[in-house]
Amino acid sequence: MTLHYARAPHIKSEASVSSMMRDVLFALAVLLILPTVHYGARPLVMAGLTMLTCLFCEVLFNLIQTKNIRITECSSMVTGLTIAMLMPLNAPIWMPCMAAAFAILVAKGPFGAIGNTPFNPAAAGVAFVTLCYPQTIFAYFKPDAVSSLPAFNDCTVPLVSSSAAVLKNGLKPDIFPLNMLWGSFAGPMGTTAILIIGACGLFLFARRTARWEITACFLAAAALIAAFSPRFAGDALTSIKYELMSGSLFFCSVYMVTDPVTSPNTMRGRCIYGALAGALVMVFRRFGAYEQGAVFAVLIANAAAPLIDGMVCSALRMGGGLSEE
Repeated sequence: MTLHYARAPHIKSEASVSSMMRDVLFALAVLLILPTVHYGARPLVMAGLTMLTCLFCEVLFNLIQTKNIRITECSSMVTGLTIAMLMPLNAPIWMPCMAAAFAILVAKGPFGAIGNTPFNPAAAGVAFVTLCYPQTIFAYFKPDAVSSLPAFNDCTVPLVSSSAAVLKNGLKPDIFPLNMLWGSFAGPMGTTAILIIGACGLFLFARRTARWEITACFLAAAALIAAFSPRFAGDALTSIKYELMSGSLFFCSVYMVTDPVTSPNTMRGRCIYGALAGALVMVFRRFGAYEQGAVFAVLIANAAAPLIDGMVCSALRMGGGLSEE
């Protein structure tokens, strides 16, 4: 039996860490194009300030701990940009910055350098502000009613219910699934352009920066639950379309559950982990207090990842003659 098991991140060198982080950063930055074209400089300002907050907090934490300052691997910038993508564009600028500070100072810094964090820092930061300000983080403007947004000032725009909120109330969204592919509906800034997210996911899979099996099992589990337990009166296929494309589910399946630091190392473990996270998202959607629970599902799956890997490795040892990488 050939069994390889090592602590995360499962990468070979500092150069490969930087390369992976640059890939993710590029794939996230692509999602800024459409909102910037539609609404002006606000997406760039929100993303830039959130990333700067992450960098500042990481430098500050390292100085306090008298550690070497290492920001060249770009992991903090990835955390900041991920947080910005999960925010409503009309949210106050300080909100993603608060989430960024929590992500670095609480969820990342105390556990050491990259590779030692038990939880995805971006998910932890967004979960924190969700618990603190649920009414603000789930308040969205109507895209076709706004041509531009102020770059720095608070937004005073009419608010509408998102498709995730409509599903939470047991109703069918009034938007066609085809229109949801291009991001023309209310939701977090970087989670609505489904086609672009999918294309970026293929890029990350091709680069082996993200593992496709995690995303596939995540979406498969969510789709099965959506098919057999729809939240509105309709057929299974329609339920699957709306569930997978509403809220932050699809975004998290590409950018968050695939994090190599907090996901299992074994192939079978990654499949189980992805399916668990996808099922948890649907459980939170149906029974949770909020319209979206993807970040909470990611955090719970992160906590289960070492146990999943341990169970898979034990099974492989008992089976004998098997290899798992």
